Amino acid sequence: MEIINLNIEARKKENNLKTLRKQGFIPGVLYGKKIDPFIVLLNYKEFLKTFAKHSISSFVNIVSKEDSVNGKTAVIKEIQKDPVTDNIIHIDLHEISMDEKIEIEAVVHFVGKPEGVKLGGILEPLMRHITIKGYPKDIIDTINIDVAGLGIGDIIHVRDLNLGKNIEIMAEEDAAIVTVAEPTVEETSAAAPAAEGETASAASAPAPAQKG
Repeated sequence: MEIINLNIEARKKENNLKTLRKQGFIPGVLYGKKIDPFIVLLNYKEFLKTFAKHSISSFVNIVSKEDSVNGKTAVIKEIQKDPVTDNIIHIDLHEISMDEKIEIEAVVHFVGKPEGVKLGGILEPLMRHITIKGYPKDIIDTINIDVAGLGIGDIIHVRDLNLGKNIEIMAEEDAAIVTVAEPTVEETSAAAPAAEGETASAASAPAPAQKG
């Protein structure tokens, strides 16, 4: 998996987070087994520009003026967003070691046009990410799944994946990843117009004479 550079600055505990966000920064923290938690700042625009071209699951090479963290390799563990604006408000970075297994959420990518879709079916992805585990040298950030052979009603499950012996899939084997659903058909009831006609006829018919 590719490694991309990520610039960070040291953050002081007394800094006001709301003010920093208004100034265009994202507060964050870098942590790991071999380092004490290190609070950081990331440039918001630079972060968006970087990950517009790369997967969010990519390894990052920390670039910093702080010698204690400069050059360390990490992964983005969590991105917190404002529930109203959807803006990024905090980022957790986790330092990784090449001799320790890590877990990441790999993106699921479907390849090919299913036979069932050619017949009018609808491709329905049921999982967009799958958590996998492995050593950094073996880990992948995208899982390509060939769906060309799927017919209508066919399903690909987690157990059908083969990512090699070095990658462990952290999901239930029976979990469905993708299926081709039957085409949606709007059924028009033939009885409905007749019923409406009968109602209209009944409404226009003269009322029976009342007996005195």
